[in-house]
Amino acid sequence: MLAAIVKRELIDHLISLRFGLALVLTVGLMVLNALGFVGGSYEFRRDHYLEQVQAEQEIRRSNAQQGLWKLILHSGQTYIYKKPSPLMFCATGADDALPERLWTMGGETSHNRTKVYSPFVLVYSDIIDIWAPKAGQLLETQAIDWVFIIGVLLSLMALLFTFDAFIGEKERGTLKLVMAQSLPRHTLLLGKFLGAMLALAIVLSLAIVVNLLIVLALSKVNLGLVEAGRLVGMVGLSLLYLACFVGLGLWVSIRSSTTRSSLVGVLLLWTCGALLWPATGGALAARVLVSEFEEEITLGWGFSNYNTPAHQKLLHIKSRLRNRDLRKPEKVRQLADAQRAVRQVRQDREDRFLAHSLGEVENARHIARLSPTGCFQYGMEALAGTGPARHRSFVKQVRTYVQQFEQTMLNLDRDDPKSMHIHLVAQGLSRQKIDPGTLPVFTEDMSATTLLRHAVIDVIGLFFFAMLTYMLAYRSWLRASIV
Repeated sequence: MLAAIVKRELIDHLISLRFGLALVLTVGLMVLNALGFVGGSYEFRRDHYLEQVQAEQEIRRSNAQQGLWKLILHSGQTYIYKKPSPLMFCATGADDALPERLWTMGGETSHNRTKVYSPFVLVYSDIIDIWAPKAGQLLETQAIDWVFIIGVLLSLMALLFTFDAFIGEKERGTLKLVMAQSLPRHTLLLGKFLGAMLALAIVLSLAIVVNLLIVLALSKVNLGLVEAGRLVGMVGLSLLYLACFVGLGLWVSIRSSTTRSSLVGVLLLWTCGALLWPATGGALAARVLVSEFEEEITLGWGFSNYNTPAHQKLLHIKSRLRNRDLRKPEKVRQLADAQRAVRQVRQDREDRFLAHSLGEVENARHIARLSPTGCFQYGMEALAGTGPARHRSFVKQVRTYVQQFEQTMLNLDRDDPKSMHIHLVAQGLSRQKIDPGTLPVFTEDMSATTLLRHAVIDVIGLFFFAMLTYMLAYRSWLRASIV
């Protein structure tokens, strides 16, 4: 019986005008999205990324030729770059507002004609680009990507497919005939739900196939098994998102007294849930972000406050330092301890600044997550590798890489009998040259499972909304009159 109902509902949808309209609009926008990606900024970003990585490799090779001490004090390179995502056409996200690199800052100063090298610190100063006008870009996207096409267009089509599912049959008198066959109410509801979902799945599948064929045929992007897994995850997330609106449309159809009132109801709910609430949440959050960033930048939290006991102690040691002192292990160790304390203070300050800035963005996004559209957008960004969750993961992996790099260099330093083995001071480390080919290279983990962990909250949110709307429809249908 269920199969017969699903078949009937699916056929009704396939021969309807709204199915043709949904198919034409969705495929058309997917073609536009693919053509925009092919002639867009991805290839430029990818080429720029490769050029910058090559330049950093040259810096590392030069540092290796100067000696192991240079590699340790400067982390082997100046910047660590974030690779652009090949799936940015699915969810453009906030890439334009997020930094593309981290700075491994190290310095050289002179005191009493004695050169002293400051050890590197991971600096996040590029995060300042989020401040003021760019704050809103972290909370919304205006690109014609999968998020827009599915999140806005197909969600509306899901409501249009279901707004008259019950009230339309009631007005035509067919609902009473169907229920006269001793059909369980939950079976009819499930059949209508699955019929609408199958019709939407057909539209979505055809549009995605056309989109990917154009991308693969006309661009130089390479989509491997990892990207394929992420695409499958995004398709599943899209179907879960559409299920929220199918359930919502069925609920409104059951609760409405006329087809016209049902149409008005679904349009009002769609406008509030898919358009107004995410945009309002983003606007409110952007205002909070601006005020918070103004306060932190005015205080100089992340960049200019050096008046700490650790800094004062280091300056005192440097002011009394002479070249001959750098040949004495006790003096070198004293300087190294002070350098280590200052680096810890600066790194802690930078980490707090990063946690504050991205934490404010994440708190702001929770406002938009109160609607299915917000959960869908941020979940898609996480799977595509384009949002703040990806950037946070990038920073975490860079930290791990830098620690491993430094530990590898220290192990090499222990093998040099001429070294004092005193970390963070050039004179206390090995001067031997290093083969650049033996150095660890940063590679970011962007596997489907890693990115899926970033989307867990959004997947749970969408599952909750889908269950909520379906249970509302089920409860209302159990009590509804069929005449």
